[in-house]
Amino acid sequence: MLQKIKKVSLLFFCLMTITSCVEELDFTQLDDYRATPVFTTSAVYFTIFPYQFFDRSGVQINEIEEATDIDIPTNNFLRRKTVRIDFNAQISNELEADFILQIQLLDADYSPIYETKEMLVKANDLTYEFNETFDLRSNPELKEIKGSRLKIKNNTPSVKLNPKDNTKLQFTSYYHIYLDTDA
Repeated sequence: MLQKIKKVSLLFFCLMTITSCVEELDFTQLDDYRATPVFTTSAVYFTIFPYQFFDRSGVQINEIEEATDIDIPTNNFLRRKTVRIDFNAQISNELEADFILQIQLLDADYSPIYETKEMLVKANDLTYEFNETFDLRSNPELKEIKGSRLKIKNNTPSVKLNPKDNTKLQFTSYYHIYLDTDA
């Protein structure tokens, strides 16, 4: 008798589980679905030591500027389909000075077409994070990026750096690239 009650209870439980979660399916939702694949790729990585803030005669300089080419694939499909880019950076500053970092995106003539917000990294801040989103639908000129210029400025020039010090400022960054397959 007990076994029969267990079987009936189990059958009842299974029947309730199967039928209780049934809902009418709405396949029209697929009409509004837009696939947006996301790719992540590294962007810029560098390490700066205190000696790099000194000229050849040993005088401390307060600003470093470096321009570099950006080799973006000229694949028309990717250029047309890219709708947004999230730029993410992590900065570890072991130095005793505050620094302002800023990145300019350049066109083929090395003219600035976009400038990121300034990144103010305090002395000994080992966990600074920066995020900026580039909307390529409202800024289509960003699809023509050919280079970048990085400016690093000592924001506390009264602090004298030691060129023999092994502390460093380390910059790591990556992009999240969003494609709209319906674009």
